Amino acid sequence: MTQSERTKIVSKKTHDSHKAAWPVVMNGALVTVLILSLLFTAALLLAGSASAAERRTQRPAAVVKESSINDSNVRAILKRTDDQLKKNDFINTLDPSLKINNFAKDVLSSVEAVRACYEKAINDPATPQNEKEYLVLKLQRLEDVEKRYKDIYEASTFNLGYIYAKRGSPERGRKYLSEYIKIAPFSAKKDSQWMRAKTLLLELYGLEGEF
Repeated sequence: MTQSERTKIVSKKTHDSHKAAWPVVMNGALVTVLILSLLFTAALLLAGSASAAERRTQRPAAVVKESSINDSNVRAILKRTDDQLKKNDFINTLDPSLKINNFAKDVLSSVEAVRACYEKAINDPATPQNEKEYLVLKLQRLEDVEKRYKDIYEASTFNLGYIYAKRGSPERGRKYLSEYIKIAPFSAKKDSQWMRAKTLLLELYGLEGEF
């Protein structure tokens, strides 16, 4: 066998081995592509789920929407409402302010009715002395409750006047601001809340600077 023939045989074997290996290479590349595709799809799904969860977590909460107000939460709700008003939120603050105002008004009305009964019993000669002493103690506690709820009622009344004025409801704004300057302690300081209420009320009347 000549050198030329041996070279041809070797070349043929090499060519045949390359042809045999080619399907294996192709199959391996295909598997690799499929794996990468699956990994990429899984990554997209995970990213989408994380993004959706983040959107749910970051969804802005409608502040102060308690279904009922009582003595245990009224001051906390009032404080949160005040904080929102400092940020010029005149939407989410209206409903809780109305609830606080109505609740405080009801408490004060009940306090007035109970006080009248206590005082009548204390002034009645037929009431035993020990009951009178007990009722006197109750009256002192009643005064504490009345003071607390007068403050809450004043604050919520001002807030409602302010909110309605800023929401473009002048009639309702005037109603609450007029009520506020009647019930709140007078203060001649320019930056006092009483003067702020009066100034805003005059603006709603179109009487700025008149009195």
